[in-house]
Amino acid sequence: MLDVQKYKPEDSEKVRDLILSILKDEYPFDMVAYSDTDINDITGVYGGEKCSFFVIKDKDKVVGTVGVKNEDDNTALIRRLFVDKSYRKKGLGTSLVKKALDFCETKDYKEIVFRATDRMKNAMRLLEKNGFKKIESLEVSGFCIHKYLLKL
Repeated sequence: MLDVQKYKPEDSEKVRDLILSILKDEYPFDMVAYSDTDINDITGVYGGEKCSFFVIKDKDKVVGTVGVKNEDDNTALIRRLFVDKSYRKKGLGTSLVKKALDFCETKDYKEIVFRATDRMKNAMRLLEKNGFKKIESLEVSGFCIHKYLLKL
């Protein structure tokens, strides 16, 4: 099994390539709903005291990512939950979510939010398996953004 590791600046280009390739191939219409500025400065965006970014690597290849960003003192956002298509259905998404949840607990967050579009069915199923509940859906440019919440 491949391990979840803390992001290192030398992973930057590989993280960006993985995320953008998945967005382009699987979610081309969803890209308008999400800014990609965070993946151009992972250290700056996810480097705060209550933030973090994690990767899974197979040798030198980044095959999975997840970020934790603080929305406020009590609420964390889980973002950039991605697994390379050829590595799916092997438990990597579960490992990434578990690492993010463990991190959030150590930072005394009270709740965790995740937003997904209609097409992110695997991510939504994974979140629901981990106790997240859908609390809101918002129609945007012909698709829905779903907001999930987990109370800690």
